Amino acid sequence: MDFGFPAMLAIAFLQSEQDFMKQMLLVSLVHELGHGLVMCLTGAGIREIRFHASGIRMLTNHWLLHTGQAFWIYVSGPFVNLLCAWIFWNSAPEMAILHLCMGIFNLLPYKILDGGALLRHVLEHHPDALRIVRIFCVILSVVAICAGYFFAIYNPAWYLMAIYLAISEFFC
Repeated sequence: MDFGFPAMLAIAFLQSEQDFMKQMLLVSLVHELGHGLVMCLTGAGIREIRFHASGIRMLTNHWLLHTGQAFWIYVSGPFVNLLCAWIFWNSAPEMAILHLCMGIFNLLPYKILDGGALLRHVLEHHPDALRIVRIFCVILSVVAICAGYFFAIYNPAWYLMAIYLAISEFFC
């Protein structure tokens, strides 16, 4: 566990209602269980579980995986969230929105998120393309910060996450 996980969790609990945080933790757990299930089904197994500022990360011996296995492992978490969003859409719309946001968020191209991990797995032999992705991610973080200011989002977690994601492109 790195320092970012309890710090972000503390900020989130200070900024949010207790019920909301319980729901977010449940949505995160469902997301990670999706990854874990596919890791076990593909025979990759779970090598390590890490807790960091942007959430929980399950690691496997990815260098032993072929692209098809890696694809299903990376998309399984977001897929489970999007499936739950669809299931809960009429009966529990608030929970559906949380799942939808979690699924979409994790498909972003940042290195520490599922979408970025998949993108880097596919582009690992194309360093120029990876540099472009890195620059795009930093620009995306700047846009998120500017949008937060423009739309008057008074949530420190929003800004800290955008900054953390941009920094993680270079140091994680």
